[in-house]
Amino acid sequence: MTLINPTLRNVCNDSLRRLNSLRACGHLSHASAAASLHRCTPFIIAGAPKATCNLCSERLIRSEALSYHNPRRPSRMAMTTTGIAATAINAGTDADADTMTAAHPAAHAAAASPSKGLLAEMPPGMSEEAALLSAFSEVPSVSRVVIRAAAAVAAAAAAPGAPVTVTVTVTLQQRNLPGNAQRRYNITAALPASGRSTGETGPVHALVGLPQEVHADIQVVSVSPSGRQQLVVLKGPNDSTAALLQIWRGARMIMELAVPKTLHGPLVNDGYFASGAAWTADESAVVYTAETPAAERTPAWSGPESLKDNAGPRSWRGVGAAVEDWGELNTGKRPPAPYVLDLERREVLQVPGLPTENSVGQPTWCPPQSASSATDATTTNTTTGGGPNGLLVVAWPHSAPPSFPRLAASANPRKLGVVFCYNRSARLYHVSVRRGADGALQFGPSASRLAPSLESCLSPTFSPGGEALLFVSHSEAVATGTHGGTARLYRLDWSPENGLPLGGQESDPQLLVDVVERPAGPSAFPGLYTAAIPDDGFVGPSTLLVNTQWGAVNAVMAVDTSAAAVAAGVSPPAPTPLTPVEPGSPLYGNWSLVGVAGGLVVASRVAPDTPAELYVAEVPADPTSLVAGGSSLTWRPLELGCPPAYGIGGGLRSELPAVVQNALDKLEFRVLRVPPRTGDISEAFDCLVWMPRNRKGPLPAVLSPHGGPHTAVTLGWYPSFAALTALGYAVLCPNFRGSTGYGQAALSSLPGRIGRQDVEDCVAALEAAVEEGIVDPARVSVVGGSHGGFLTAHLLGQHPGAFRCGVMRNPVTNIAAMVAASDIPDWCYVEVLGSEEGRRRASPVPSATDLAAMLAASPVSYVDAVTAPVFLMLGSRDRRVPPLDGLQYLSALRGRDAAAWGPPPPSRLIIFPEDGHGLDKPQTEFEQWINVMWWLKTYAGSTDAKDESRPSKQEAAEAALVE
Repeated sequence: MTLINPTLRNVCNDSLRRLNSLRACGHLSHASAAASLHRCTPFIIAGAPKATCNLCSERLIRSEALSYHNPRRPSRMAMTTTGIAATAINAGTDADADTMTAAHPAAHAAAASPSKGLLAEMPPGMSEEAALLSAFSEVPSVSRVVIRAAAAVAAAAAAPGAPVTVTVTVTLQQRNLPGNAQRRYNITAALPASGRSTGETGPVHALVGLPQEVHADIQVVSVSPSGRQQLVVLKGPNDSTAALLQIWRGARMIMELAVPKTLHGPLVNDGYFASGAAWTADESAVVYTAETPAAERTPAWSGPESLKDNAGPRSWRGVGAAVEDWGELNTGKRPPAPYVLDLERREVLQVPGLPTENSVGQPTWCPPQSASSATDATTTNTTTGGGPNGLLVVAWPHSAPPSFPRLAASANPRKLGVVFCYNRSARLYHVSVRRGADGALQFGPSASRLAPSLESCLSPTFSPGGEALLFVSHSEAVATGTHGGTARLYRLDWSPENGLPLGGQESDPQLLVDVVERPAGPSAFPGLYTAAIPDDGFVGPSTLLVNTQWGAVNAVMAVDTSAAAVAAGVSPPAPTPLTPVEPGSPLYGNWSLVGVAGGLVVASRVAPDTPAELYVAEVPADPTSLVAGGSSLTWRPLELGCPPAYGIGGGLRSELPAVVQNALDKLEFRVLRVPPRTGDISEAFDCLVWMPRNRKGPLPAVLSPHGGPHTAVTLGWYPSFAALTALGYAVLCPNFRGSTGYGQAALSSLPGRIGRQDVEDCVAALEAAVEEGIVDPARVSVVGGSHGGFLTAHLLGQHPGAFRCGVMRNPVTNIAAMVAASDIPDWCYVEVLGSEEGRRRASPVPSATDLAAMLAASPVSYVDAVTAPVFLMLGSRDRRVPPLDGLQYLSALRGRDAAAWGPPPPSRLIIFPEDGHGLDKPQTEFEQWINVMWWLKTYAGSTDAKDESRPSKQEAAEAALVE
């Protein structure tokens, strides 16, 4: 008999046994595995059709356990959590197994049992991987931070420069695997003034409150500028209510309004159309974004609309006209629009006068009039000048951008997908708003477009004094048609007294940060890569802190936004990094500004071996010195976990499961500079490497190219990569030319060359890791999603001898087929034909020449050469790369001419019926990566079990005991 794992005791529990696909190894979650420890200890006889629990004597029928499907998910084609590929589509045959014996002895051994069942196919020891992945899944991450000067009123009366007590409220999220959701909770820390004296370098000892879970129905929490009150928006409690708006002040709720669905639909807080809400300076009104009301229903058929008190025939409603949406992650959603909650009159108003056939979001209030400004007889005679003084919004036209003239030529052009697509038009509008003599808000008759010379204006933000409007522009992406590009930062002079741009509505903005074609060096400023200006990002009247990608990391940089910075004939100074950008420097990793208040700057940091950290720094006496490089920020860690007095050390890291801490202690990461071999070879690109620290010789490796392609992998926190490293693999992430963060020239070099240049860069990165002695070239696999799946398929087809196996997640495999069904057909033209030619030829129906070029650039053209085992994972709700694309590739692989090309390699398919392109729901994420680990263990070659970087069985067992 073979002992599978103690946590298989879950099998003997009736309720757990009837879960879909029977989570066979029992790792429903890290906690549930521990909860089931004392139930029973089953033993499984290898190859036998049944098993018996040695404590409760209950017979376990394998076929029943492995074939059961939850009736609520009848279309599920895959296992759940750890019932590995039990119900996935499997094309492996006896002939296939015989063919693969020589190249893949592990696969042959796994298939040797005549039963061919799950337990016979699953390599031994997968329970350790499941326990490890469960532990990594529970690691929390920082999702939001609100920082406020808690004693702002008292500080105003104090001496200038007096320290102010600051409160930091951190929202963390943690995967809830059984609930298939993210669990959110708040931790509040108070930073007393006495603990922030200049010159200290150790950890900041704050007064930290206990965690408080955020209710799942809460959609937005927006704290007012003073910190005295907050808006909480909850989901509507019934079918007729869209949302509940609550205003909390002091120690109680002072207002709650129910918003009917006839006024607006669900709240929009997706980080693209809107993030949170915005308060007026006097906190009398707050603006947020929500979906516009649903269209009128169709009439009732065969009877009255409502029977009311009379009897009558039954009726039903037909379907209405089709409503076009914004594609991936926006299926079925109505266009967004801004709404104002007027606290003084306790009413909600939709902002009128906005351009029609536009989706409108990102609202922000204009700065208030100065205290000395006069008011006319139609408005209130406020003496503070803090009331509403206009509103800025961003509008996305319901049409293709002008850079695609043939797509935008029709009378009703099609909407294109917007998620991660910054080449869409986004225009800036101003709406006049005043409070009338009767106290009601008065809106102007129509919105006026600002900065009309720009087709992209995002994240409008005002300087503290209100004399300048700042915004980000992705005009380079709009012009080139690529979905990502180098951004620009603009300034528009503003008049608070008039509530308008200083030079009028037609004023052209002034450029603060321009596109960088080629950085001066590997660590020089590469250009701006962001779509949003942080809330509360100013550290002085004109010094703005901005988040950006800087090569292999995300960094915080300082920008001078003063009028002098854009004076005629003066070149703006290059932004200065305030966080490490040199590889190998202390605290190297991904940094993100989260807020400024009370003379403190708060930032978050993550790294491959660091899930979540917060740091604080004091603003220098002269904030402008940060721009010139005359001073920097001294970052000090802010401990949020248990205080050191408990004997277990402080901070969130000390509270992680022991197996995770041990794995992170043994993780090393590096950045390799790789010289390209094709095209413009003048500039090297980066390959990011995760690897065990105490390795012995070259390692088995997972090459993981990123998606996009105009995105990048940075040195952040990736639980899946950390878990693979803990199992003994090296993970290679090449930021091939075309990635963001390395200058516009490198990014623009890829369109028209996909499937060639990016493939060769991946091969060059792999060879560089081999030359460094990190990777064993005989044990390399490739795993990627979206465009990374496109590269995975290309690498398996173009370099079949280099890889042991491959896993593709929602891959692009046939662009000629994808162009007709994707929400981003423009991507197909630009990336295949090049920026200029692709924009010119993009049309609703591609020509035969276009289709031929798309097919030639697609991995399906190389499918007959693939010899490595292939695993596909698809989301049935994917609108970016429709699942039929992957299914066609699988059919081509399995149905190829065996006489000409040899029998197809083993292949497997999982379809997640409730997921879209990201495959990022907690359970889906867990299932796909435990399957990746299983596929690697079956086909990729063994890792050194004695390697010190791999967790021991005892450590894995301890992980299953931690709740």
